[in-house]
Amino acid sequence: MKKLLMILLLGLLMTGCGTGNQVSNNSENKGGAGIVAGEIAASLTEESPLIFQYEVKNQTEEEVTLEFTSSQRYDYSVKTKDGKEVFLFSSVASFLQALGEEKLKQGESLTYDIDLHELNLEKGDYILTVWMTPKGGKKYEMSKEFTVQ
Repeated sequence: MKKLLMILLLGLLMTGCGTGNQVSNNSENKGGAGIVAGEIAASLTEESPLIFQYEVKNQTEEEVTLEFTSSQRYDYSVKTKDGKEVFLFSSVASFLQALGEEKLKQGESLTYDIDLHELNLEKGDYILTVWMTPKGGKKYEMSKEFTVQ
């Protein structure tokens, strides 16, 4: 019975995979000044055309726990410059409906890679907005303008 349940859960988890996005839990310093302020800091950088990296880093002096109501940890949307939403990640992805948490020790970060090549966006200017999806508290929302040529 336990094996059947594990296979079922694994199958559900695999259903939500394949979006091309990756996550890593980094404890290394990425050339920054280290822990400088007592807060959680979010950043969104364009690594290459249509490839972005969203990072949430614990810059406090204590471990922080983010609690989630599903396997989803972050969400993102792509909008045109005039505000028309053309894509919402959570509307096309599946997530395991199970409570979960991410613990970030002092100086650790969660990093998510976002590849927008799959969207086949038309030429123009867009805004990418990314945020965490904890069940309560701050969402650490970040936005970045980009152009498709």
